[in-house]
Amino acid sequence: MSTYRAGNEQSRERIVALLLLLERAFVEKKPLTQDEIIRELKIDEYPVTSKNPKKILAYQGGDAAVRQKFERDKKSIREYGFDIETVILPDDSSGYQIDPSSGYAPVIYFTEEEQRVVRLALRFCGFGNSGAFSVFNEVPAGDGGLEYSAYIGPIIRAIRLRRVVSFEYQSSTKKMRTIEPLHTYSVDGSTYLVARVVGSGELKGYRISRMTSMPVVHAEGFEADDAIMALADAWRPQYQKVPTPIYVQVVTNANYAELLGRQYPAAIAANKGKGKVEVGLQFDDPHTALRFVLDGADRLRVVSPKSLVKELRVWLESVNRGDTPDLSTVSFSSVSASDVLGQTLQLLHAIYQAENGLRVSELATRFSMRPEDVRLIVGRLVTLEPMADSHDGPWRFPARIMKFCDDWENEDEDDSIYRAEYLDEADEPSALMWRDLFELNFALREASRLYDDPAIFSTIEKIEDVVSNFIRVEHSIDEPLLAEVNAAVRGREQIKMTYVKGYEDVATERTIEPVDVRVLNGHSYVRAFCLTRNDWRTFRVDRITAIVAKSPALAPRDPDPVPNWLTEIADSGEEVVAIVDAGSRYLFEPLPGARWGTFGDNRHAVAFRVTSRDFLDHLMVLAGPGAVVATPSFAKAGHELAQRILDSL
Repeated sequence: MSTYRAGNEQSRERIVALLLLLERAFVEKKPLTQDEIIRELKIDEYPVTSKNPKKILAYQGGDAAVRQKFERDKKSIREYGFDIETVILPDDSSGYQIDPSSGYAPVIYFTEEEQRVVRLALRFCGFGNSGAFSVFNEVPAGDGGLEYSAYIGPIIRAIRLRRVVSFEYQSSTKKMRTIEPLHTYSVDGSTYLVARVVGSGELKGYRISRMTSMPVVHAEGFEADDAIMALADAWRPQYQKVPTPIYVQVVTNANYAELLGRQYPAAIAANKGKGKVEVGLQFDDPHTALRFVLDGADRLRVVSPKSLVKELRVWLESVNRGDTPDLSTVSFSSVSASDVLGQTLQLLHAIYQAENGLRVSELATRFSMRPEDVRLIVGRLVTLEPMADSHDGPWRFPARIMKFCDDWENEDEDDSIYRAEYLDEADEPSALMWRDLFELNFALREASRLYDDPAIFSTIEKIEDVVSNFIRVEHSIDEPLLAEVNAAVRGREQIKMTYVKGYEDVATERTIEPVDVRVLNGHSYVRAFCLTRNDWRTFRVDRITAIVAKSPALAPRDPDPVPNWLTEIADSGEEVVAIVDAGSRYLFEPLPGARWGTFGDNRHAVAFRVTSRDFLDHLMVLAGPGAVVATPSFAKAGHELAQRILDSL
């Protein structure tokens, strides 16, 4: 259960007060100068020493220290996606204001059925603790789901407005990019911005996770005709101006051939005798074909084309070989956590979303917080009225949170209700930021693979009508049994299945009672009690080759001992540090809990945990000449596997 340090609390209230105050300045068309804010902005004293909090100046201390603190607070607000506008006033001084639409989308009204499918979709495909999950669901968000980024907010807004955007981006080098954003595209859980480069007109894709600064939305607009949008729709991560299809023939065993047949429905298979099957597949380009063969590892033998065999040999001879720089020169990024502004806004948005308000206990459960922390944070929003005297009183202040107690005599222990109050419908603020709408749209499109529900598509239509952006979501691997597995979860059924475990090539029979289905990094996983092993297990859906039988679940099981089962790898196993180049970085970016550092030679260091040596061996084979393990105990990871594949060529 999360808590926070007392030292953060004064900073929390000051930043939130500044954000909401500058939003009100925009609405009232009264930009505020830095001197006005420093001189007049008041917040509650912390720690609270009386029933009615004492008001103190938000910015105290020497002139230089105060102004540094003010600039840091502005930076914190900008890093959450809000534009702080500077306005030149009649006396030539600078005033500040925040257009709420820079962070918030217009209000969208979902029906009860649409809210229900949103909750379902977010459970299947959430964005972790920092995402929109807890605004709609009554239980805490897990750690898994898609890669979360606050940077997506300005991008979605810029696509809607057809505005130029600039941001710092880490590719082979880190530098500023200025682009015309066209649309978003996701494949296997990784999200890209497809855009036209300002100045050159070149079409490129930018992976959201490689943006290293908050995108700035410029006033400059641009036009995009049907022709450029058609090109943007055709973009893929391995985009080639002239696609080069390649037909690949491999030999494998019957079990693995059956799995390939499910994953690649267009594959052609022919029995060769003695348990061997020849499989033929066509790929759009040589890189995708090479990736397919490497994924299969020693379960496949490549027959043709010879050019692929030659390329494979060169690749395998370079697996995990090369120099490793001095790691003492690199500092790793810490795992991101919800900041004080983000945590407060999430609480605020959940209350906005709940027509009848939410109790302290409900908020504490949703956000994995202590009830006393909820009372303190939200209670201070109730009393937050900065500069109320000079700005038409508290009702003009955006928070507008009211507190209702059942027992005012024991207010500190009461399970109070917090509810947003509005003067009229036009006064109602949006509970959703631009990035929230992206998350909802993405999750709903993923959930449409599971549920054939009209409410899903009506909700998507409402969202896309607001954002003016159709997100394309694709999967390189087919999961034909996904809906059937999910139906077993909903129907509390027991299923008997044949399953290819991990990197093995032999299917075994398992009997399981599935309880949950989630998506992580483009793959669907099912959590189940395995009767074959008499324990809780996690299975990848695309490795299920057949469902042999179904029957009602036998009996209730003991609770799952692993609450965050989807990402347990991030907190267990041994830590490994690898040095990777720009071309292989994409393989390591989806690893849960990965931490990054950069060397002067444009290579990157990534620290992550592994629970299985087989997993690391296959990861290094996929990375090939683009990566080397720096951790001495894993210096030979992938060598033996690469040699086995070479021996089969």
